[in-house]
Amino acid sequence: MSSLRSLYLRWCCQVQDFGLKHLLGMRSLRLLSLAGCPLLTTTGLSGLVQLQDLEELELTNCPGATPELFKYFSQHLPCCMVIE
Repeated sequence: MSSLRSLYLRWCCQVQDFGLKHLLGMRSLRLLSLAGCPLLTTTGLSGLVQLQDLEELELTNCPGATPELFKYFSQHLPCCMVIE
C-alpha cells in the first residue's frame, strides 16, 4: 500500500486514533477522507501533519475536527485543502 494515493474512510464508525497512526507511513497518500468518523479525536487527527504531501483532507462531520485543529493544519499543511 506504499503507492496508494487516495483513501476514503468516510463514515467508518470504528476508525480510531490508533488506526490513524498506521496511515502515517503512507507517504504517497494525496487524498484522505475521514468524514463522519465519530471516534477520532483532535489529538489523533493532529498527527496527520506528518503526511506532508497530502493535497486534500476531508473532515466533514468529524467531531474531533475543531476550529483550532483547522488553524493548526493551515499552518503545518499549507498545500493541503482541508474540507470542513
